[in-house]
Amino acid sequence: MRVLVLYQSRRGFTMRVAHAIRDEVRRRGHLATCTPFDGADAGTLAAADALIVGTWIEGMIVFRVRPADDAVRAVHRLPDLGRRPVAVFCTFDVSPFDAMDRFAGRLAARGGRVVAAGHFKRYHRRKERRLASVPAFVEHVLATFATAPAER
Repeated sequence: MRVLVLYQSRRGFTMRVAHAIRDEVRRRGHLATCTPFDGADAGTLAAADALIVGTWIEGMIVFRVRPADDAVRAVHRLPDLGRRPVAVFCTFDVSPFDAMDRFAGRLAARGGRVVAAGHFKRYHRRKERRLASVPAFVEHVLATFATAPAER
């Protein structure tokens, strides 16, 4: 399976999560590429069997909490996703509230079949725990992708 990991990052944590996800997908024997939204062209998207898409969550603790505006704009610029399976993830400081669901809805509107979701907290007392849930997330995502192949 060829997996494309797309992300929008502001301070670098979402990028680190995206790279950790890519590395874990590769460790499990699949082809995986990782790029920010700006680096994805139609050919890159066409070559992928499935997508994992991530963004950071912006807002003011409890007010106007939403997916990053840049990520939402980037999703609107994507070509039709052709019913490919898509997993979404977000990174956040306090709480993602329903931002991940709204982001998933944007990807579904572009033709993706959102089949899995996960989130990663940027701050943790112990740095090594920030990415500790990546292997479990990838295991769940790949299992879901296997039961929901692309409908091309």
